[in-house]
Amino acid sequence: MDIDDTRHKVDGKAPLPLVRLQLALPFIHELDRLGINADAVLARHVLVRESVLDPNLFIPVNIIHRLLEDVARTANDPCIGVRVGEQLDFTGWSPLVDAVAHADTLADFLSRFILAASEDASSAEHILEIRGKSTFFRERRTSEPDITPAQNDAFTAAYVLSILHRAVGHKWKPKDVLLQVCNPDVLPAGYQGIRVVGGDNRGMTIRFPSHWLTYTMNRAGFMQVTPHSIDKNPPPGSFLEALWLTLIPRLDSNTLTVEHVAQRFGISRQSLQRRLKASGTSLTEELGKLKKQRAIEDLVHTDKPVATIGAALGFSNPASFTRAFRSWTGQSPRDYRNTHEKR
Repeated sequence: MDIDDTRHKVDGKAPLPLVRLQLALPFIHELDRLGINADAVLARHVLVRESVLDPNLFIPVNIIHRLLEDVARTANDPCIGVRVGEQLDFTGWSPLVDAVAHADTLADFLSRFILAASEDASSAEHILEIRGKSTFFRERRTSEPDITPAQNDAFTAAYVLSILHRAVGHKWKPKDVLLQVCNPDVLPAGYQGIRVVGGDNRGMTIRFPSHWLTYTMNRAGFMQVTPHSIDKNPPPGSFLEALWLTLIPRLDSNTLTVEHVAQRFGISRQSLQRRLKASGTSLTEELGKLKKQRAIEDLVHTDKPVATIGAALGFSNPASFTRAFRSWTGQSPRDYRNTHEKR
């Protein structure tokens, strides 16, 4: 029996190797836990935290590969992929949510995972292959990566092995498991007592006894939320919310052009413009709304000088801020503050 998520090809061409950026969020949380500046790591790959929180943003998979390798270097931990995979909150990681909630057996769990994973990436195919007494779980990439994706393989191996371990329980026998990854050096020495071998860059494989597939999953064990997942930020509910999260901390900047914001989002200028148009707005309009809101809040609820408020919103001088504020409200900043105070 094969369970394969291979997607149909269009005109004989394989799908573009994309992956949902949000799948990298566990690595960002790990950097946060370690007290490492995750935003600086993201910036090196023209990404921002708000982009990682966007559940609908897909990026080329090679960017993910380079990001995860950079995470390992920055943390000075070649085994960070393993640790993140072992600590993964299955209840909040999209490819596993359905399996955690509904699977009864290991076979059911892996099948549901394969179906869900096909919705999160066109960059890999997940395959469950039963050959007599041995079963192979494979993640095979649809294209050759531009670097050795060692951390990606280690992360995948760690959470899949964790799934197997939870299904098998005390019947776990390390000698019955074979793991193949592109670079075994990113696994701890003697990892879980299993046999580990090297492979190519196209994916990882785990071989285990077929009778394990019949074991019942203890779903209650998956419902334990790890400490680092308690304070996870929820993803924005819409594109505009994600845009606001990107713009609000940078309202004092005078470089918020379409090109700059697209770069911060990790998408192309054309893609950003299409999204804005589909939402019936423009970058200029959204910036104006956010600056107006911030200006009103500061005028009404603080004693900051008008010039200070304007400078914090990226205006070069008080006169330009006054003109903009008058266009938003019909009043000057001073008149607006005085009117509110009188009320």
